[in-house]
Amino acid sequence: MTKKMILLSIAMIFASGISAQDSPEWAKDLIICEIATRGFTSPNGPGSGTFESAREKLPYLQKLGITGIWLTGTNLGDAKHFYNIWTQYACVDPSKLDPALGTSGDFKALIDDAHQRGIRIFMDVITHGVMNDSPLIKEHPEWFSGGSWGMTDFDWYGKHKDLDEWWVKTFTDWVTEYGVDGYRLDVNIYRPDLWKQIKQNAAAAGHPIVVFNEAWVHSEGAGDFLQRMTTLSDQRKGPDMNVVLHRNVAKHYREFDYFRIVEVSIQYMDRSRDYGYLDVKPFLDAAISGHYDSSPRGALKLTLLNSPAQPTPEKQESQRLLVEGVNPEKVIKNISIRPLGWTLRYNYGVNGSLLSGLTGSARYEMEIRPFVPDRLLYSTQLSSHDDGWEGSPLDKNPYVAEGSRSMFGYSFLFTPSIPLFMSGEEFNADYVPLPTHTPDLWGKGEQGKGRWLYASMIDWEQLKQPAKKDMLDDVSRMIAIRKAEIELFRPLTSDKKPPLKEVPLQTTDVDKDSIPAPYMLYNGHKAIVVCGNTSDRTVKGVLNISLAGTPLENATALQITDLWNGSRTKRIKADNLLKYPVVMKPDKSKRGGIAVLKIEAVNN
Repeated sequence: MTKKMILLSIAMIFASGISAQDSPEWAKDLIICEIATRGFTSPNGPGSGTFESAREKLPYLQKLGITGIWLTGTNLGDAKHFYNIWTQYACVDPSKLDPALGTSGDFKALIDDAHQRGIRIFMDVITHGVMNDSPLIKEHPEWFSGGSWGMTDFDWYGKHKDLDEWWVKTFTDWVTEYGVDGYRLDVNIYRPDLWKQIKQNAAAAGHPIVVFNEAWVHSEGAGDFLQRMTTLSDQRKGPDMNVVLHRNVAKHYREFDYFRIVEVSIQYMDRSRDYGYLDVKPFLDAAISGHYDSSPRGALKLTLLNSPAQPTPEKQESQRLLVEGVNPEKVIKNISIRPLGWTLRYNYGVNGSLLSGLTGSARYEMEIRPFVPDRLLYSTQLSSHDDGWEGSPLDKNPYVAEGSRSMFGYSFLFTPSIPLFMSGEEFNADYVPLPTHTPDLWGKGEQGKGRWLYASMIDWEQLKQPAKKDMLDDVSRMIAIRKAEIELFRPLTSDKKPPLKEVPLQTTDVDKDSIPAPYMLYNGHKAIVVCGNTSDRTVKGVLNISLAGTPLENATALQITDLWNGSRTKRIKADNLLKYPVVMKPDKSKRGGIAVLKIEAVNN
């Protein structure tokens, strides 16, 4: 090899905007609660939950107001592989129910009862593979290649027609025979073509379904929304207050799809990796870039060779990037890029595509053209089973909101997106781990000391505590408000910006920059203003509500209803700038943490 560096110019083209097939209309009304079946109820001791015992809790969930259950416990699984407990994710066979959870009749009865109560049921699908001792591997060894998560992976790209047909039939049958309403895909979608076929089969059978991926993977139109489109927590640390949605909902949606490179990762054929990070502060303000650690680290040096204008949905110029510090003696398997505002690393070079096999140079120049993602419904995750992941503090409750009405309302339920949260969050459950749960993913450490939220054993006796009951009442009230005003909170697809704007607040009770910025959602005849108070004191102030630029600006009279504090209604003369008083009780107190006002045009 010569000492002279080889400069290789590579055109990396992001996908050109593939629209998802139309989602069922009911998908826009979803409020999803995740249930880990074994720990959700304990009819015969810790970890003894079944389909039947979960069914007995449906009246509770119906009263709470949720409209979807993400059921993370259905298929035949291993009892110790992850965290020394039974999990859905240690899947043995995705075509079989785990008999410990009940019979196929019990499963069908759970789904039928849920449907009668207006609740959809979504199965969790372990897409990457099965346990190493799965009978499937013995029956069809040609279906498998390699492994991850201590399991054996499906060979999704080996052109196994019989594997493809089995997969499609398996997940079509769960719909047509049991009435399953859709699937959450763990890790990755891998084969969007198969999931498109499953969705087409379901629609043809008169039972359209939705598919939602765990993270940002390009689904080629097969996905409807994402579990982690916006996530309000760091799964090892609790609430991630760097997420803009906590502080300024209007700003979050305004800047949602900005495309700026943050990170490049190169994976070599020997499975080693090199990383590099680009400082984004010259392009976006510190409040946004603070979510990303742009401090110099890693072997790769990134240099942006051009300075494209601040991106907008209408105009996003290509970016030319110089990557230096690549190991020239190793063969590249893929190059991954993570843009600002997106949590996924977009991969290139997998499965024999453009970049696979590059070697011999320490530097590469790339052109990254603007990325237009799948057209997905907006979604927001407050919490999921992965909160409290390995490495979390063992003295901390892994639930995210921990009684915060502001977080549950302002940042979550009152945003124009599909909300997802973990069961128990709605009443600020104290975390009770399953007795065998360990703090280490692979079963090491003292049993009963882990903090993985999937291993939570919900103690329903906690609802006898007044503070827990108050939280449940408040969350139920928030959900009822959302459902009553669903035409405003119903999510758009991610290629459109929701109609919302910031609302300035004047107050001397707290530094107004220390609490979330109020925002207003509106349509042709009404608006809703949402305020958050994350402080431990009552906040009184005046909202400066500008109706300019909204359809309400031409109204002659307005009616304002306080939805949170008792539906007191006032009729006032219309003005393009309303100065309206607001009171928010302390966060984490009954009827505290938020204010919700409805503004309607009055015709006479």
